[in-house]
Amino acid sequence: MRNRSFGSGTFRKIFLSYTAILIIPIIVFSVLNVQRNIMEEKQQLYEKHALDAKRIADIVDNKLNELKNLGKVLSSEPWVNKLMQNTNVYDEEFDLLKMLEIRKNLENDVSSLNILSFGTIIFPEKQQVLSSLGTYPESDFFSSIAVFDAETRQMIESSLQEQQYFKIMPPVTMKLWGGSKRVIPVLQSLEVVNHPRAVLVLFIDSAYFSEYIGRFGSVESKDIIISAHGSTLYKQTRNAAEGFLDDRRSYQLVLPSQASDLQYRISYFDSSVIGINNLFGSLLAIMISIAVGMCSAFLLAKVSYRPLGTLLNKLSGSVRYEDAKQSLVFGSEYSYIENSFDRLLHENRKLQQSMQDYESAAKANLFHRLLKGYFTDDQDMNGLKKFEIRYTEDMHYCTMLVSFHVIRDFSDFEKIRKIEMMTIVIVEKVMSHYRLDYELFEVTNADKALIMSSENIFGDDGMMERIASEIAAEIEQTCGFQPDVLHGTVEKGLVGISKSYYAANEGLQYTLFSREHLQGLQEESIQAGVDYYYPTDWEVQLINNLKIGNLDMSMQILHEISAENRKRQLPDACTVKLVSLLMETMLRVLHELNLDTGIYARQFKSRAMAANIEEMWSYVFEVGTLICERNRYSNTSSTIAVGGQLLLYVNQNYTCADISLKHLAEMFQMSVSNISKIFKEVTGINFYDYLCRLRMEMAKELLREKTCAMDEIARRVGYQNLYSFKRAFIRYEGIKPDEYVGLAI
Repeated sequence: MRNRSFGSGTFRKIFLSYTAILIIPIIVFSVLNVQRNIMEEKQQLYEKHALDAKRIADIVDNKLNELKNLGKVLSSEPWVNKLMQNTNVYDEEFDLLKMLEIRKNLENDVSSLNILSFGTIIFPEKQQVLSSLGTYPESDFFSSIAVFDAETRQMIESSLQEQQYFKIMPPVTMKLWGGSKRVIPVLQSLEVVNHPRAVLVLFIDSAYFSEYIGRFGSVESKDIIISAHGSTLYKQTRNAAEGFLDDRRSYQLVLPSQASDLQYRISYFDSSVIGINNLFGSLLAIMISIAVGMCSAFLLAKVSYRPLGTLLNKLSGSVRYEDAKQSLVFGSEYSYIENSFDRLLHENRKLQQSMQDYESAAKANLFHRLLKGYFTDDQDMNGLKKFEIRYTEDMHYCTMLVSFHVIRDFSDFEKIRKIEMMTIVIVEKVMSHYRLDYELFEVTNADKALIMSSENIFGDDGMMERIASEIAAEIEQTCGFQPDVLHGTVEKGLVGISKSYYAANEGLQYTLFSREHLQGLQEESIQAGVDYYYPTDWEVQLINNLKIGNLDMSMQILHEISAENRKRQLPDACTVKLVSLLMETMLRVLHELNLDTGIYARQFKSRAMAANIEEMWSYVFEVGTLICERNRYSNTSSTIAVGGQLLLYVNQNYTCADISLKHLAEMFQMSVSNISKIFKEVTGINFYDYLCRLRMEMAKELLREKTCAMDEIARRVGYQNLYSFKRAFIRYEGIKPDEYVGLAI
């Protein structure tokens, strides 16, 4: 095979081409590389040191950002905001256990940063200091625990009176419990005002910081200097292992901090060796590269030629086999190739036809979704664009149905196909006259739907009636029978397609019913009953979106139902029935989600008995929003384990006076913060707001019944005294309980 390859002119040409392609660039590159290496060595060394310096700066910046983040976290803690208040309202909350927990958390936060000696929160107005060591008066703390010289103490005290976003002070010596430490004070105001009431003071331990830099810093740098406003905060000098290293040249890289006003200066030894000592080695490398290039060219030629040789061998064998069996003439391998291409083209045409059939089916399915009133989302809009259907929410639409129910025999497929083809031609002819965009597709085996669209409003001058009559007349003239052609109203927006379709379908069903059952009655005596608009397809979508917590889509469906029925000007009885059906849908969803339906049913019943339709609509929207919010939060992975049990317990015991986050934490053996977090993920609001909502709803129901005294109502809904109940009621409802009773009369 090898001899045959070399004897082939095609193989030799391939080999020479690969040789030229590989050898010429190798020679040029090798010559240029000798010169370029001399210049790149210094550049590489500099880039290496620049990256190393950037890494050191990022390490320090990351630690500074952690210090900043600690200040942000503490400033958002409720206990900090309460302690900085100049009032004793919250004194009962901060008992010994609470203060031990706060001090422990502060100690954990400080220790987790690994570079701090300790940290404190100073309340200047109260002149108190809170630290992991305890709570002290400011004068006692700085005179007996953390002792500084007079100048440093004066500088810290003056800084406490001003708003400090993130101030790093020069290094100072501190005596902590009698032992001396070198620290760098860092001040952060926990309140964004000129005179903050709480300031976080952190002390960076120089020894810890040196250990941190030594562990994560560079082993190649000579010096690391951190300075602020010209003053040095930290300096680390590398001890030379050998004396000659100190005599080498060095250069310095200066980088500004991205997290503060610090500046980093890192010095490196200039240890690059520039010369042309390796010229001989480079020339040797060139010769080796040429030899390797020629070998590679030969291998590439073999690999490239192999598929062609294999194909020729197969074709040759096929020709000889065909000669023996069918006595084919020389050159039949080209016929084989031609037949192969013909087969591929045929399969490609079949594939294209399958794709067209699929796209037609998908397009028809999309139109059916629009007819049924499937509310569009981004995926549906992308589907419209994919099939080049330029429908938008700003356009106007009208749906028309062409029914062939007058044909009794559908077994004659040729006749039915002819009628369908003629219908397509007739619709195109009529619509070209009116210059309206349209889509015609099959709805059932006896109906076709026609969606007309325009950017401008149309149909006010009887256009729809004329279009329907012209289509019916043309079909009757061509096919010998008159179909039923009915149209809906002209609506705006994609949902309007569904509204128009249901209007046309109602007319069609009424026509078919009249033809079958009411032929003996006078046409003028037959009147369609006015009824509410609540299609089954819309109800299914509403239920599905409520279950998955899709608030936007659920509210859109409810708004569309409300708007359409208001436009129909229904009697109050029909409207009450419609809203009651919507509420039944909500209660069914609540029941399927294992949520308590009793309180919602009672509250809706009270509004229904008052016959206040607006209040009934408003409550349906409120319950829908509540279902979506609960489902959205309860579906998260962090709450699925205990969220349902927690919510069930609160719903069953919210009238108990001793129910609290602490009580729940003890019951579920979790921390108070975790219980609070899980409860908010489940309900969407915090625990006390949810508890107050349940209690106030029960209180309002008892107030309207007027069967209990005010103090009895306070006790029954979970408050220990009447004063607490009244205060909570005013905060929740905005009025006093007595005033609410007067309004409820």
